[in-house]
Amino acid sequence: MKGLFICLLAASLAASALPNDAAADCTDRASLPATPDGEAVAAVGFAYVRSIDNGSQQTFVVQVAVDVPDGTQLLVFANGGDPAGTITVAVGTGTLMLSSPLPAGLAEVCEIGRIWVTDVEETITLIDGSF
Repeated sequence: MKGLFICLLAASLAASALPNDAAADCTDRASLPATPDGEAVAAVGFAYVRSIDNGSQQTFVVQVAVDVPDGTQLLVFANGGDPAGTITVAVGTGTLMLSSPLPAGLAEVCEIGRIWVTDVEETITLIDGSF
């Protein structure tokens, strides 16, 4: 009996000493407030990230409501660098929904911090926020 206890204790200690995987699971939601330019077109937004199964299933969603003509395209940025994707506005709203595999600049959704949305010329930032 003592030998079984020692084996179980050793196994549990070994399991707890294993390193964590590089990718973590997470779920988070953030409000993305309007910039002064965004307030002029009643822009608001939110972002959602989810990663499960040690990052094998990842989701990144950005939704905006903005008073611009249907068909207007907006760029979504996360953590800097290249755009994460494009939103096309219809009836005052638009959504970017990305799932695994993600674009190269978004290797891990749990690491996303700042998110902002601009016009396609990247001259006007409409919303800007962070997790």
